[in-house]
Amino acid sequence: MVTEADEMLARVQARADRAIQHAGLAAGMTFDQVVHAVEQALEIRLRIVPETDTAGWGTLTGFLTYFADRREGSIHVRASDAAIYSQFAASHELGHLLDDAHCSGALHERSSVSPHDNPLLTTPEYEAELVAEHIAHRIARLLYTSPRVAESSW
Repeated sequence: MVTEADEMLARVQARADRAIQHAGLAAGMTFDQVVHAVEQALEIRLRIVPETDTAGWGTLTGFLTYFADRREGSIHVRASDAAIYSQFAASHELGHLLDDAHCSGALHERSSVSPHDNPLLTTPEYEAELVAEHIAHRIARLLYTSPRVAESSW
């Protein structure tokens, strides 16, 4: 018996697969190459902005601003986070850009919680967050599971 959760997971995985394929992301890329690939795939300009004044961010680890009329955007991350964590937070935001269904654009702290636990978060918003998170995990696997990365830590 296929449940509603199974159907959602299948949709999330399919959306993540399309996003990764659309950007042409592949193992062995650097983070800068991933960002550049997203820029090329979407025909936009992106900046990653390490923010130093994040006292009011609460649990927020990153956010995206996008200006469709100018074809440019910026991803803001906490400068105080470790580089690998900032890249993961930025990858989540790249996931929102790459997702063909896109998120609502609303900021949600801890928005990965279930819509049942946060009545302000709709099921489509929750699903968009899951897609972005799946894409971020896929990007992390591409970046950090190659021998090049393992050797650089020796």
